[in-house]
Amino acid sequence: MENEVVFLRQESQTPTDGRLFTPEMKAELRTTQKQMLDRLVMLFAPTVMAWYYYGSRALWLVCIAVLTAVVCEGLGMKILGQHPTLRDLSAVVTGVTVALCLPASSPAWLIVLAVSFAVLAAKLPFGTARSLLFSPAAAGLAFVTVCLPQYVFAYPALPASGESVPVFGSSAFTEGVSLTQMLQNRASVGGELANYLDILLGAHAGAMGTGCMVALFGALLFLLLRRPKQFTAAIGFLAAAAIFALLFPRTTAGRGQSVAMELCGGMLVFGALFLLSEEPFLPKTFYGRLVYGVCGGVFCMLFRRFGAFEEGVMFAVLLTQALSGVFNRLPDAGFARRLQAHRRRKDRSRTETALPEKGGAADA
Repeated sequence: MENEVVFLRQESQTPTDGRLFTPEMKAELRTTQKQMLDRLVMLFAPTVMAWYYYGSRALWLVCIAVLTAVVCEGLGMKILGQHPTLRDLSAVVTGVTVALCLPASSPAWLIVLAVSFAVLAAKLPFGTARSLLFSPAAAGLAFVTVCLPQYVFAYPALPASGESVPVFGSSAFTEGVSLTQMLQNRASVGGELANYLDILLGAHAGAMGTGCMVALFGALLFLLLRRPKQFTAAIGFLAAAAIFALLFPRTTAGRGQSVAMELCGGMLVFGALFLLSEEPFLPKTFYGRLVYGVCGGVFCMLFRRFGAFEEGVMFAVLLTQALSGVFNRLPDAGFARRLQAHRRRKDRSRTETALPEKGGAADA
């Protein structure tokens, strides 16, 4: 009887290809799955807004990206002889993230190229989603940005209601002007209230899932409630970018409008939420995560100002994640409080020790 129980336990731990899943691996798989489910919840609203503005083509590109990520990871894991990890949903999250950061007019092969590089070059060589060195989505976006910037930054003008988005390069394609392009030319959106409402709602040219600030601020609030560690890094990123835009505006319309256009333009908020603050790359300490986010925000603004491309979020994320080990050396908030308490106790003991000596000298 005992032998049968042991056999059944071993059978439940063994997948169809015969490789053993240890209890530790199962626990890690469940943890990653919960993290990815939270990210999919956060990605839902930007995906809906992409569909609202660009129609069914946006959903079609997202589906192509997810299918590409799943196929690449499934085949790659099988070829490498590693444990299948499709159940942790990281491939699905990577596909959706990459698709939302590209224009709705992108040809299907551009989506396939970006996602394939993200999975095959930036994820599989380093193991599972819990042992990565860089964000796969950021790596895939950086790759196509360097190789094919004319496609990545060809944002279509918002189509009229019910119309489909033409593919870039077709005769019907009409290119729009994004906020980041306006900042490069030191232009502004104007001071009318309607223009600011369009910015908040995402009614301007840009990547199909990164423009609606209402949806992204909702995701930021969700992150605060569900993943406060990731929220710390994201808010540090956004605060650093806002302060940089306030001190060094790129528009002549005023510092306030510079901050609004920098934060709401391009992939800045989206990158802070879905690229920079991924769990495997976060430093372990509070101050480490905060400085990690601040450095990412500063790098992003430097790439925007001095880089060769109008958007530099993906490069800033990769650079910050490469330095994440340095931020782990910073103390956490609890350690700092304990250190201060220890110093106060030490000073108090020194004072109490010195008092009798002073009294003894006075008596003498």
